[in-house]
Amino acid sequence: MNKKIEQFVNLFEAENRKLNLCKFGDREEFIKRHVMDSWEAGQFLEDSRKVVDLGTGGGLPGLILAIEKPDIEFTLIDSVRKKCDSVDIMAKELELSNVDVVCGRAEELGHEMREVFDAATARALAPLPVLLELAAGFIRPGGLFIAYKGSKYLQELEEAKNAIEILGFELEKIHHYERVLLIFRKTKSLSSKYPRKNGTPKKRPL
Repeated sequence: MNKKIEQFVNLFEAENRKLNLCKFGDREEFIKRHVMDSWEAGQFLEDSRKVVDLGTGGGLPGLILAIEKPDIEFTLIDSVRKKCDSVDIMAKELELSNVDVVCGRAEELGHEMREVFDAATARALAPLPVLLELAAGFIRPGGLFIAYKGSKYLQELEEAKNAIEILGFELEKIHHYERVLLIFRKTKSLSSKYPRKNGTPKKRPL
C-alpha cells in the first residue's frame, strides 16, 4: 500500500474517533469501501490542473485524489467547520502542498470561485440534480464533473434531466466498477442566477 495512503488511514481513524466522520469498522473494509472507491476517479483527471471536491467531509475523495495526483491543485470544500479543521490537520500531516481547505457553502462559493476549476468531484453528498447545480458554478466551460453514485444512478439520471439541460452539462461517460462514476462535461458558461441561494437547490431541485 502507498505509504501516504497508510498514513491517511491512521490519521483518519484518529480523527474519526473524535468526530465520527463516517462508519469506520474494519480497516480493510474502510480501505476498500472508502479509500479505493475515492481513488477510482483519478484516472479521469489527467487533463486537469485545478480540481474542487464538494462536501469533502473527512477528505473523501479529496485527500485520496490529492495523494494520487500530486501535480494537481485540489480545493476541498465543506460547510462544517469541524470537518474542515480535521481535513486541514490531515493534509498538513500528510504534507500535501497541493491541498487547500475552504469552509463555506457551495451555493456561495460557486459565485466567488466562478468557473475556475477544470473538474469537480462529489461523493455521498446529495441527489444528482442538487449536485449538478452546486458543481456548475465552479467548473469552467469544457470542464468535468465527476459524481460518485450507487445502484440507483439510472433513476437519478432520469430525475436530473432538467438540471442537465438548464446548467449546460452533457453526460460523457458512465464508469462501472464496484459502484458508478457519472462523468459530465460542462458545455457552456453558467447563467449568473445559478447556483441559487443557500438551501434552495436542495429544497427545490431543478
